[in-house]
Amino acid sequence: MELSVAVEQQIAQVMIAAVRREMATVGSAREVTLSDLEGALVQALRQVGATSLELLVAATGTGYEGASRPCGCGGEQQTDHYARATWTTLVGEVTIQRAVYHCPTCQARAIPLDARLGLDRERTSPLLRALLSRYCATAPFAEACTLLDAAIGVPIAPKRAQLVSETVGTRLIAQHEQGAASVPETAPARLYLGIDGVLYCTTERDANHALLWREAKVAVLYTPLPQGAPKTVRRSHLVPDGPPLDVADPQSHSYVVHMGDWRAFAAKLWSELVRRGIEKVREVVVLSDGAEWIAEVRSLLLDGLGIRVVHILDLRHAEEHLWKVARACLGENTSPGIADPLDDLQHGRIDALLAAIAALPAPSTEAAELIATTVTYFAHRRTMLAYPTFRAQGYQIGSGLAESACKRLVSQREKGPGMHWTTPGAQAIATLRAAHLSNRWEEVLNAAKAA
Repeated sequence: MELSVAVEQQIAQVMIAAVRREMATVGSAREVTLSDLEGALVQALRQVGATSLELLVAATGTGYEGASRPCGCGGEQQTDHYARATWTTLVGEVTIQRAVYHCPTCQARAIPLDARLGLDRERTSPLLRALLSRYCATAPFAEACTLLDAAIGVPIAPKRAQLVSETVGTRLIAQHEQGAASVPETAPARLYLGIDGVLYCTTERDANHALLWREAKVAVLYTPLPQGAPKTVRRSHLVPDGPPLDVADPQSHSYVVHMGDWRAFAAKLWSELVRRGIEKVREVVVLSDGAEWIAEVRSLLLDGLGIRVVHILDLRHAEEHLWKVARACLGENTSPGIADPLDDLQHGRIDALLAAIAALPAPSTEAAELIATTVTYFAHRRTMLAYPTFRAQGYQIGSGLAESACKRLVSQREKGPGMHWTTPGAQAIATLRAAHLSNRWEEVLNAAKAA
């Protein structure tokens, strides 16, 4: 698009006038500071931004295509008036005049300029929707509006911010569902997959009118730094002569979140696995707290792919199970009584661990039941407890990044004081956060541009 000399001159004139007005408020040359000059220019730019954008839009025309034009019904759309409407943009409110057509046959109403420029009924520009969504993904709606206003001088009401950001998040979800995931040309030999769950408060209520909490399911995918990179020299005390332990590459993280059942979560996770090159990966290391639904997800997605899958029970969670049964059985004498079983657990001596748990005294029926369930818990997860073997391969054995993903995706944004969510709203904001944390904000911009 080439601007006319007249439009260029108009923009230059309003800019010069605004700078002059602001400079008139600045002190004498000897007293002026960089902050004074910077502030004056920022205020001037904010004043002329909307006017300049209106001039640029006007230069594209009004969408007038003649007194009539063909209608999709076979009739003729006619126009005899223009409509003015205001959009909120990154540079303020902009009023745009557009030709309006009406078909007397089918009663259809059309505004060609709206379609051509991407002007939507939400009355917010795509770039503002994207930026507002980013603020709302990282802070509560009211705080996000305050930060946005401070940054660009455009006030937005918190409720409007919520509606806009949740709409963009919903569109992003739809794009993920409709678009085929791109497959990378290369893939890492070893891919880590951390899976966990975290509760969030919904707007639903139970029979006693108490707010219901539901579980969000979260995954983080990442690759280790190459051997020899900084911080890749630490070895495990379980296998002192083993290889250096894997260290997560902080630039490799990508996230998946679903506010619902594990099967729908698995579908989203599969799309991300494809995007990360699962068909070319030789080994996947799954880190989790041992929940049954996580084993179901792993089995559904990874079993039968012909790649090596190693599922590791986070050592800290395993120790927590052991401490729980020990406290129930030993009371104040827990520490000396649990030392040997803890050592058995850490060194992968599972038979000795099971025997030690079974031999614990049972001072109550509840303790006896806990002994039985803990023995079963560890027995069924025997293959996930081979910690010395895992360390000998350099594997991580902690699910800290999965727990961190729960905090970053859900807890930090959706578990603040007084927060309770509709499931679609929680999903929309969490999806925006996943895109933000995965460094894929261009996808949100595309969603914001969608009509």
